[in-house]
Amino acid sequence: MKKLFISAMLSLIIGQVSQAQSIVNIIPKPQEITYGKGLFQLDKHTSISFKNCSVKDVGLFVKQLRQASHYPMMEKKQSSNTIEFILDRKLDLPSNEGYQLDVSARKVTVKANTAHGLFNASQSLRQLLPSAIETANCAVNESVWSIPALAIKDYPRYHWRGYMKDVSRTFYTIETIKKYLDVMALYKMNTFHWHLTDDQGWRIEIKKYPKLTAENATVFHRTEKQPAERSGFYTQEQIKEVIQYAKERNITIVPEIDVPGHSWPTILAYPTLGVNKNSYPNHIFPFVSSWGYWGNQFTPNTLDPTKETTYQFLDDVFTEIASLFPGSYIHFGGDEVRHDLWEKESHVQDFMKQHQIADVKALQSYFVQRVSAIIVQKGKKPIGWNDILADAKNLPKSTAIMSWLGEEAIKEATKDGFKAVATPASHLYFDITQADRNDGTMTDLAYPQINSLKRVYDFDPSNGLTAAEDKLVLGVQGNMWSAIAQDIKDMNVQNFPRLLAVAEIGWASKSKKDYTEFCRRLDANLPRLDSMRIDYYHTGGYIAGSWKSEDIKEEYSTLTFDVTKRIYDNGRAQAGFFFVDGKNFLEIDAVQLLQDGRIIDEDGHHALADKFRGTNKIKPFYYNFTIKNYNPNAKYEIKARVKGAGGVDSKGNFTFNLSPTLPFNKIEKR
Repeated sequence: MKKLFISAMLSLIIGQVSQAQSIVNIIPKPQEITYGKGLFQLDKHTSISFKNCSVKDVGLFVKQLRQASHYPMMEKKQSSNTIEFILDRKLDLPSNEGYQLDVSARKVTVKANTAHGLFNASQSLRQLLPSAIETANCAVNESVWSIPALAIKDYPRYHWRGYMKDVSRTFYTIETIKKYLDVMALYKMNTFHWHLTDDQGWRIEIKKYPKLTAENATVFHRTEKQPAERSGFYTQEQIKEVIQYAKERNITIVPEIDVPGHSWPTILAYPTLGVNKNSYPNHIFPFVSSWGYWGNQFTPNTLDPTKETTYQFLDDVFTEIASLFPGSYIHFGGDEVRHDLWEKESHVQDFMKQHQIADVKALQSYFVQRVSAIIVQKGKKPIGWNDILADAKNLPKSTAIMSWLGEEAIKEATKDGFKAVATPASHLYFDITQADRNDGTMTDLAYPQINSLKRVYDFDPSNGLTAAEDKLVLGVQGNMWSAIAQDIKDMNVQNFPRLLAVAEIGWASKSKKDYTEFCRRLDANLPRLDSMRIDYYHTGGYIAGSWKSEDIKEEYSTLTFDVTKRIYDNGRAQAGFFFVDGKNFLEIDAVQLLQDGRIIDEDGHHALADKFRGTNKIKPFYYNFTIKNYNPNAKYEIKARVKGAGGVDSKGNFTFNLSPTLPFNKIEKR
């Protein structure tokens, strides 16, 4: 009997530990977890206490917990059911972002040696609770508000765990930026790289240079037929608001002013700063229109590296940038500079001879040295894209490098003694396809590779580095360029769930990474993204149907696709025709969107569904529609007038996607 009792108890304990392991789905993966037995149950008597700290250090978590659970969570020093936060400056942890979390059936104890560590612990607690915590008006009896007994010791692998958002090629409101900061905080990402200027728009108010935010430098020209919300700029007051919002989430913002290339709005506003007189067209326009104006994606002008007025302009701009942003780094770009433009200008060649500058690469280093010195003079650290390493021997070692041109770019920077942020396009660019180049998602198909979730997760910044070089790696960053994916829904589908993989790369030890186990935790986190109304990639992307040889004829006929399940709100919709296989492409004459058999919108342009997947033209096989009066009880269909191009040996995917008018309001459910 005694043996049976012991056996039963062991089975119970093992079962409880196993249950706890299945419940703990924290991303990024904690460094150390020890599982206990039992559960800490939240109820109306649960209190919160603070030692050497205050509620403001974890105020976002406490507010969220109170709103979602409807429990008062009173602040008390003693209670039989308590969550206690302790700031212990002497606590020995490898990082000032680290924390210890101990959960028993009666108490939750959180310890850290900084307020940032306490905040990170609160985000782990948040993930230990049901996803309903992300919903402000959840009825408490709908979820079990409990935390498994465990002990966690946790700290990050890298200091820089970042996400870059391009707001030049497409402008996004501060509400959208704040939403991304919310998600970053949840997954312990601490650096927001704000790409504020590029050829498609100057997006930040500079008081000394008001023309930078004039209409022709911030608003897409009416001939481009872009939605109004894709244009605009941030006032300095709005910038301050976002900075404060980020600070409350322990996120540092790194602003980027991209020079001397990618400076079209600057040249439009102040033409004398250009290296030549080319300023056509005299307005900004979307990225995909570049080929129509210039024959390629690069501007026919740059800032002039030989003029003192250029450096005075940059000194003035960085003075205002430095006064706004409290973080250590200012990003000055330095990428994709058209050196051939410098070679063509006689005054540039004269300057190089006068200053004994050997070639245009050395001239860029001269420019970088001047700009870096300006930034340092403002009390900040300069950082630029790894293109600036072209003349590394003359580059100031104080300049940090953002390595984007492949994994080898990290090695290239660190072997020469530069600090580097690992953000290779080969793995961590989210505008690149993540599964299928024919799935209709808004990706830059000019890139040949697939940046799958596994490819992202398996990336390691230290690959091929010596121990000394690895110490120079500041961290890791995922980048989202908004040239192709412009609508927020499309952007979210590109970012998620891959951004969660980046969070884990930056935090978890290399030896603890396990893709299969990560996917288990990820599956448990998807309902959390659902609760936050954030779309993410589903298998199949936007594929909503297909065509095959027997569906088409050599003369025009109609293909019909039911898209009822893909329409769930008012918004912009896009249908696509992706040729996949066969001898014959598909000709499309016109496409209609119907609601209960009635045409509500149509796109009548003629197109060919072919093999072309590059960036350098607007995809003609996309058709655009607007849903203004969504009816949840209606049937929605797409009718396309098509024929085989010279035959009927053709197979392809029909894709359909809705981007709701109100972002983060409704999500597509599969």
